[in-house]
Amino acid sequence: MPLFRLLLVAFFALQLVVVPAVAEAARHFVDAAGRSVEIPDRIERVLAAGPPASVLLYVLSPEKMVGWVRSPSAAEKEFLAAPYRDLQETGRLTGRGNTANIEMVLSMKPDIIIDVGSVDATYASLADRVQEQTGIPYVLIDGAFARTPETLREVAGLLGVGTRGEELASYAERTMDWQKQAVAGIPDAERPRVYYGRGPDGLETGAAGSINMEILDVWARAMSPCCPVPAAFPTSRSSRCWAGTRM
Repeated sequence: MPLFRLLLVAFFALQLVVVPAVAEAARHFVDAAGRSVEIPDRIERVLAAGPPASVLLYVLSPEKMVGWVRSPSAAEKEFLAAPYRDLQETGRLTGRGNTANIEMVLSMKPDIIIDVGSVDATYASLADRVQEQTGIPYVLIDGAFARTPETLREVAGLLGVGTRGEELASYAERTMDWQKQAVAGIPDAERPRVYYGRGPDGLETGAAGSINMEILDVWARAMSPCCPVPAAFPTSRSSRCWAGTRM
């Protein structure tokens, strides 16, 4: 009997050691930039690197969000569920006007950082740098409009909410199929011409094929930068069109 009890105690002690180890096991994820990132098997706290990631996290698994990149306005909060609408503002890690810093990121103790949107060497370099400085896995997700169903499934798989991801991805596929059929019979010449103005003066516009312009390419004829840029309007990260251009 003493030997049996000793074995029983040893068995339960082993469970206490092994079970947490299994729960904390890591897995490898290859992101949109081709980076192999080691991520926790169980993810409970997620930091969005930019606004698109905030929206994606909210629709998939809002309980895992550590906060909003930008606090929602009073008008926006009317469309957001409590208590998520009142989550803290975290600031952004990507894009112009980035406001988050390494100390802030560490204080929120996220299990992972997710960025959704354009993917290039600049974003990959930022992800590598932040990951190295914080020790927090940082993954890049391609946010192209055409990949919406795949993006929903991919991030849902990361977060362990596959059922929710499949529900939204299937809806996105049905909606996008309807949209393609709706515009297929409209000749390109009959689609409206749209200028997408950005910046405080409205003279900035997205480059042709950019993530900001792709939705217009689906429904209309997006007007890309359409004239030589006068010296009075130097180029910035986005291309600019002159105010005198005929729309």
